[in-house]
Amino acid sequence: MAGVFFSSPYLKGGKQSAKLANLTKYISTREGVELLKDTDSDLPATKQQQDFISRLLKTFPDTREMPEYEDYNAEHSQKNAAEFISQVQENYAYLLGKRENYVDYVANRPGVKKLGEHGLWNAGGKVPVLQKAVDEVAHHLGNVWTPVIAIQRSDAERLGYDSAESWRSLICSEIDQIAKAYKILPSHLKWYAAFHEKERSVHVHLVIFSTEPNEGYLTKPAILELRSAFTRQIFKDDLKNIYVQQTAYRDRLQEDALEVMESLIQKMQDGDLKNPKLKLLITELAEQLQNYSGKKVYGYLPPATKRIVDAIVDELASDERVAEAYSLWQDMRDEVFSFYSKAKPERVPLSQQKEFKPVRNMVIREVVQMMEQQQDESVNCDETQPTAPEQKAIAESSASPATPNTPPRQEYRAPPQESVATCMIRMLHHMGNIFRDNVGTSGYRGLQLDRKRRKELQEWKIALGHRDDDHEDPANYPTQSY
Repeated sequence: MAGVFFSSPYLKGGKQSAKLANLTKYISTREGVELLKDTDSDLPATKQQQDFISRLLKTFPDTREMPEYEDYNAEHSQKNAAEFISQVQENYAYLLGKRENYVDYVANRPGVKKLGEHGLWNAGGKVPVLQKAVDEVAHHLGNVWTPVIAIQRSDAERLGYDSAESWRSLICSEIDQIAKAYKILPSHLKWYAAFHEKERSVHVHLVIFSTEPNEGYLTKPAILELRSAFTRQIFKDDLKNIYVQQTAYRDRLQEDALEVMESLIQKMQDGDLKNPKLKLLITELAEQLQNYSGKKVYGYLPPATKRIVDAIVDELASDERVAEAYSLWQDMRDEVFSFYSKAKPERVPLSQQKEFKPVRNMVIREVVQMMEQQQDESVNCDETQPTAPEQKAIAESSASPATPNTPPRQEYRAPPQESVATCMIRMLHHMGNIFRDNVGTSGYRGLQLDRKRRKELQEWKIALGHRDDDHEDPANYPTQSY
């Protein structure tokens, strides 16, 4: 589905009244750029064409979304280049310095579907007197917008948008949305349009203004909303099919990925882990936590201690089983995001991945549990070997007095190597559980969207034709876990 191209340049009234006069007639009289002969049409675009197209793209960036540019971008032929240049000159002729009359051109140019002697129409059908519309636009003191809506000709024929009447009905059905986008009261909105056919695309040229000269303005979000409105109506059947295919693809992807992921998770939970650096980091974290009186949760820890936790998570992630599982998880996430956005989400280390925040607190819990077990063993050992009274008195007298707000600093005892090794294996086991939670059978619970990303995806869905209120129930979205 190529979708809908929508642009809406404008001219100001008053100082640009001469251009407004040209604007009104231009739509009907200008001859199109002469196309190349068929014998040359399939040859590569000339350097002159390529240079001119580069300048057009720089001046009018949104022309990249035109159907003609899609054809040119797919095949840099002389014919595709000429058609793209011709359409850009048509859409932006008055901005390129042309002096022909725009409205007249829209109504009479080659390719226009005429309703009698010209092709200009509005909500009531054919405009009875073309010159009256020309004069009305030419003498308007406010802004005049000249939107262009275009789709591939194959889509127009397939979906029934290959006639002026079908487009007139479409525009009339969206007139409230158009008025809202241009910040014009519906009762003040005036518009004219003409339908043009080309070999590979169809276009509707509009002229929009308000009967109140000071009323109306158009923003980029409003342009997106209008494009959404037209896409939603024109491609409504296609979009339904896409959603069905998307759901089926997700289900198939999930089943295949879960099978592989389960195998990796089982290996992760059953395996051993030999990593001297990880042992040192766990020992260092235990020392930091032993003298920390606050809540032993990642968000409450001092920055230096957080860095140790992150380093432990990164070391866990370096294990080939974890790395393979994490890579697969990212591939799965990219597949899902590809339905909504052309840009793939950034790949970050596992310790910085929002969906895997539970790993950091899991690391802390395991180290705390190791410390508690060590303390219990130490207490049991002390009970079997009581301290002599005189040694106890010396120990108490030499102890530093504790301040009211600072707990007494405990003597640090490095955990035994076997305890650290056990802790490492438990971390790996729990890492497997966390991966399983992130690809559970109830759906992509791991694909948890932060507010910014959710907004970006919703904007992309709107561009594909959703209404603001026809998305999935936010209550069914996966929520962030901390």
